[in-house]
Amino acid sequence: MTEEGGTSAPNSEEVIVHRELFEGEQPDADDDPEIDIVRIVADLEGKEATEISSLYDTIDRVVEHLYSNPPPIEAQAELEFTFEGYRITLVQDGTATFMKIAE
Repeated sequence: MTEEGGTSAPNSEEVIVHRELFEGEQPDADDDPEIDIVRIVADLEGKEATEISSLYDTIDRVVEHLYSNPPPIEAQAELEFTFEGYRITLVQDGTATFMKIAE
């Protein structure tokens, strides 16, 4: 997981953060984008990952399917969902955007 971009101005109501869940065309065997998403949200909230609800309960392995058996690159697949007060957009190339939508 690498950091790219940043957050908006500190006084802004919306916080937008960009991250790379993995580098390259496919995640490595050691990469787990689902765990990375929970860790990123926990970090943004100043919490431990164990204090965040389960991503599996929210979208039931959809992230795993996006990256383990991705559609052709020409599909330009994206997945967007809400989790722990963030609107999260994932692109099949591993980029992710986290936008704070609730306090």
